Order: sequence, then C-alpha cells, then structure tokens
Amino acid sequence: MTPEDRRARTRYRLVTACHLGGTALALFGLVVWNGDLLRAGGWPDLGIALFLAGIVATFGLPRLLARRWRSPPAP
Repeated sequence: MTPEDRRARTRYRLVTACHLGGTALALFGLVVWNGDLLRAGGWPDLGIALFLAGIVATFGLPRLLARRWRSPPAP
C-alpha cells in the first residue's frame, strides 16, 4: 500500500468518525433535552447545546476537513 493510499484511508476514516460521532452527540443531546437521563423533566439548556454541537460536527466538520485537505489546482 502506498503512502497516498494510507493517507486517503486515514482521512476517510476520520471523516466517517466525524459523521458517526456527531450523530451520536446529537442523539444524546435530544435525550438530555427531553428525557430524564440527567435530570427529571429533561435539561433543555444542555440538551440544545449538545444537539447543536452534534449537528455542526456531523455536517460542518467533514466539509472543513475536506476543504483543508483539498489538493492545490494543477498548473
């Protein structure tokens, strides 16, 4: 396996981890927001913050990483 292949595989795994981790964080935020997990009746302030952080991690972070890793245009 070439170094370029290893780099691509590592980057793919990192983007996938961002998608999965962000989704898990958003779902946890919904449970905290509406459920009795941390406090009876839910904890809306913390739940909303976790949910929004999860959404940003799911959709924003992979785009940011892809933009950073983009190859420069060929001359």
